[in-house]
Amino acid sequence: MITPIEIKVNVGGDVTAALTRLRGTDGPATSRRIWFAEARFGGTGRPLALLSSHIIIRLRSGDHDDLTVKLRPCQRSQLAGLWAAPFTEGALAYRLVGDWSGRRRMLSAAVVSSRAAGSLREVATTPGADIAGALDSAQRRFLVSCTPPGAAVDHLVALGPIESTRWSRLRLGDVQLEVERWCADSFDMLELTARIEPREGESLASVETRAAAMHSRLESAVRRQGMQIENGFTKTHQVITALAARVPQS
Repeated sequence: MITPIEIKVNVGGDVTAALTRLRGTDGPATSRRIWFAEARFGGTGRPLALLSSHIIIRLRSGDHDDLTVKLRPCQRSQLAGLWAAPFTEGALAYRLVGDWSGRRRMLSAAVVSSRAAGSLREVATTPGADIAGALDSAQRRFLVSCTPPGAAVDHLVALGPIESTRWSRLRLGDVQLEVERWCADSFDMLELTARIEPREGESLASVETRAAAMHSRLESAVRRQGMQIENGFTKTHQVITALAARVPQS
C-alpha cells in the first residue's frame, strides 16, 4: 500500500510578517486550543518520555474536539494486523501518511478520535487529571500493539495551551497549501503543508518523485517570499520541548 505524502515547511522568525506574504490568510480560519500529553516530570522518570519514544498524544478543542495518538516516526513492521492499513469506524479514524520536512522522510501512524466540543479542554485544564484517562479503547490497543515496550503511557500531564489558527486551500506559487500557526508564550511558528495523493496504479517511485518536486517548488517559493525556513526539529517536537521547559520539576 502506498500512503499519501505530506510535505511540511516550518516558518519561524517574524511569523506575522510571513503571514502578510501569503494570500488568503485574511480570510476564514479555524481557531482551536491544543495540548500535548507527556509523562509527569520528576522522580526517576525520563524527561519527555513519550516524545523520546516517538509517541505523540494531542488534544484539540474548539468548535469540535479530537484526541490523536500518533507514532512518528514508525516502521511498517510495527503496524501489524488491524494497524496495517487505514480505516474509519464511527468517530474513530486511523491514518497512515508519509511525513516529509527538510531532509526528514518519516512514516506517521495516527489514531484520531472525535469528541464533543469542549470536552477535551475540560480534561486538559482539570488540576491533577491524568490525561491517559481520556484515551479510548482503540487508542490504548494501538499503543499496546505498536509502540516500543516500556513506553510511559499512563500518569500523563497536559502541556499547553497552544493557540492554533488554520487556513485551508491557500496557494503559494502553484502549490496548494494548508497553513497553521501555533503560538504559546514566546513560541510562534507557521507550518505550510502540501499533500501528494497516490494515483491509481502509480508506483511508489513515481509518488516520491512528484513529492520531491513539489517539496523543492514549495521551499523555493517560501524563500522567494523572504520567509525564514526552520529545518530543525518538527514543530511538535519544538513546542513540546518549549512547554516542558516552563513546568516546575518535582
